[in-house]
Amino acid sequence: MKLYFGFGANSHPDMIRAITGQGALSFPATITGFALCIESFQYITKVAQNILRNHWDESFVSYGIVKRSKASVSGRLWLLTNAQREAIRNWEIIGVWSHECSVQATISLLGLPISIPAESEELLGNHVTIVPGDHYEPFIVPKEKILAVATDVRRTTFA
Repeated sequence: MKLYFGFGANSHPDMIRAITGQGALSFPATITGFALCIESFQYITKVAQNILRNHWDESFVSYGIVKRSKASVSGRLWLLTNAQREAIRNWEIIGVWSHECSVQATISLLGLPISIPAESEELLGNHVTIVPGDHYEPFIVPKEKILAVATDVRRTTFA
């Protein structure tokens, strides 16, 4: 089992189901030391752009996180199987578009804050726009399209 901090679309149960093919237990969580940002298609690594072009045009944008000492990001802490975590690594194009990072996710248990180590992914790019990381719309691109793309990627990759 793996603990994964999902932000943006990956904080939504529909997205986790589309990426992994199944649901998972999760808790609202926050991380500090990272800022939520938006990366435009033109600044995504060229290799990742080539992969994304299978489903998206150059108007595509994506959330990411980057290290920022005084920032925080809200999302969800997911309890995933190893196979589910691998599906998310594949979806996030780890090593090409982003890299895996360790975070401390804080959840509330009976009103008490509990800090838990988890995995997430940090963008490789430098050209990002920082946005508020507390109350934001999880889907920055059309929800139905990204869910369909994630389902398609999962079925073709893990068939």
